[in-house]
Amino acid sequence: MAEKLAPEKRHSFVHNGNTVFEWDQTLDEVNMYIKRPMEVRPQQFHCVIRSNHLTFGIKGSPPFLDVGSGFCTLSRFD
Repeated sequence: MAEKLAPEKRHSFVHNGNTVFEWDQTLDEVNMYIKRPMEVRPQQFHCVIRSNHLTFGIKGSPPFLDVGSGFCTLSRFD
């Protein structure tokens, strides 16, 4: 059973031929991987994670990832 829960590979979101982000997931967690462009400093990133909403982008620009409650819901950690 554990083999079925382990991610088989990373999935990619590609826009205009560029990989925006990658992710893998199990039943218990989701891991996101975002490669920072060289011209963007880490302090310029803006990320908000809530139980029913996720946004990620560069400060001062529209987020390139904006996922609402219609897509997923995060559970509280107990």
